[in-house]
Order: sequence, then C-alpha cells, then structure tokens
Amino acid sequence: MLQKHIRNTVLGTVLAVVLVCTGTWAHYWEKQAVRQSRPEVGVEAAKEATEAAVPVTPAATVLLPDSFRLPAPDTDLPVYDRYTIRQRKDKGLPVTYGTKRAYYYGKKVAYLTFDDGPDKKNTREILSILKQEKIHGTFFLVGLNVRLPPGIVKDIYVSGNAIGLHSYTHNYKILYSSPQAYLQEMMMTETLIHQIIGVRPIITRAPGGTAGHFTKAYWQAIRENGYIEVGWNSLTGDADGTGKTAAKAVQNVIRQIQGQPHIQSHLVILMHDSSGHGETVKALPPIIHYLKSKGYTFRVITPSVPPAW
Repeated sequence: MLQKHIRNTVLGTVLAVVLVCTGTWAHYWEKQAVRQSRPEVGVEAAKEATEAAVPVTPAATVLLPDSFRLPAPDTDLPVYDRYTIRQRKDKGLPVTYGTKRAYYYGKKVAYLTFDDGPDKKNTREILSILKQEKIHGTFFLVGLNVRLPPGIVKDIYVSGNAIGLHSYTHNYKILYSSPQAYLQEMMMTETLIHQIIGVRPIITRAPGGTAGHFTKAYWQAIRENGYIEVGWNSLTGDADGTGKTAAKAVQNVIRQIQGQPHIQSHLVILMHDSSGHGETVKALPPIIHYLKSKGYTFRVITPSVPPAW
C-alpha cells in the first residue's frame, strides 16, 4: 500500500512538471480529471470519481450568486461557487468580488485551519473532534492527496467544514516558477474537488505563505480568476519543528495570543492534518478548550473573512 502511494505521488508530481513546462496543465485537467480510472491513479480514486456523480448534500453552505457578491463575514457557513471559472467566463458572469474586505470587526473569533491534507487517519480524527466540540474548521487541500483517500473530501464538505485550495503538488519549484504555474495548480485541485462535491472552493492558501513567494503578478492572477488568498496569524509550529509535541503546540498558540494583542480578536491558526501530524490531533482539544475559556467563538474561513494581517 505504501509503495502504491509513493508511486502515485511520484507519477502525479512528474505529470505536473511536464504539464506546467508545456503550458497545457489547465486544458489537460479539464479533459482528463474526470477519467480517474487510469492505472496510475488506482482503483480507490476511480471509485470516488464515479461516486462524484451522486449529489452530495452538505450540512449547510452559501453559494455565491451570479453577481459574485460576497456574503457578510460573520457566518459559520462555508461559501462556494456553483460555477467553475471557465463556466463563469463562458456565461459572461463576473469572476471577481467587487468589495474590499475589512481588516477588523471586533469580535473574538477563532478560525481553525488545517493544511496539506486530506489524510485518511488524521483528517478523520480531526473531523471527529470538531463534531464532538460542535464547531467547524477549514481544510486547505492538496490535489495529490485529494486523489487518494476515498470519501474524506465528501466528509469534510457534508459535515459543514470549509474547503480551500492548497495547490496540487505542494512543490515550491513548480508552484512558484510563475504566476501561471501557481494558478494552474489551484485550478487543477479545484477541478478534482468540484467533481467530488459539485461546487467550487474559492479560497486558497499559498504553501509556505505569500511572503517571499508572491509578486504583484501572483496577486493579480488569483484575483482575476475569482480566488481569495487566506493567510494566518498564529501557528502551532507543527511544520517547522517548534511544535513537535502536542504540549509544545498548545503552548505556542497560547504564547502567541498573549504576546500579540492585535490578533486576539481575529485569530487564524495554522495547523496540519497530513500524514505524520498525530501530535497536532492530540493538541487540538486543549487548544479548543483554551479558546472557549477565553470567550472565543469559532467560524469557518469564507471569502468575506478579514485578512489575517
């Protein structure tokens, strides 16, 4: 099973490099992403693609109107688009939001965000914790991982948690080779998710963050294609080594909240649910309990949520 996973990951990454270099990435995935029965994808992914034709009913969501108006920011309902960007353009509909997001609106709100998944073990355990605590989180998914664990993307969606895009390969050399390469990675993952749940995520998160990676051309590319970039202002340290244990991860979040008053009322916490982050799963309940004790409410990230910084 591990060998198959490695083989699929390597094949997918090689394919991504070839398509970016030849400039045919978006066209390829519009034609080919529905054909999930290819041998290199595997039987499980093929099964999930077949099941995607069955309507998926979420707990509750907001669908953008044709005008692309953004909803009010104070909501715990995920926001998606019923159209792909290509469909919007073909129909002559707006593809960008018209209003600038406010930076602050005063309430103590926490946004729990999870990058690099889905993972068949950690993501499911996190979903279980969120359900038990009666709150929701936001999951920024990597395309290569979307193709492998059957059913998890649907579970995230149906349970009322939000889904965002976090590239296809998570390979910095590919992603940040050009704005078009970055855009195509997001579009590729969007296509896969759209086939599974029937709606399009419009929030994105740049692997490693935008600082040092984005130029004005990157911001322009995502804006012109209806995406809204989401950062963070707090992190457990589960990816950089400072939060290797659950106890340290919890301490990191508490220290950041106490030491940075400007983020206390609008807390966007970065965590990871990919393979190897079992300590993050352990850290999640005490983080939630601490935030509840401090009077925080919990929301999912939507396109209207104020920027983290």
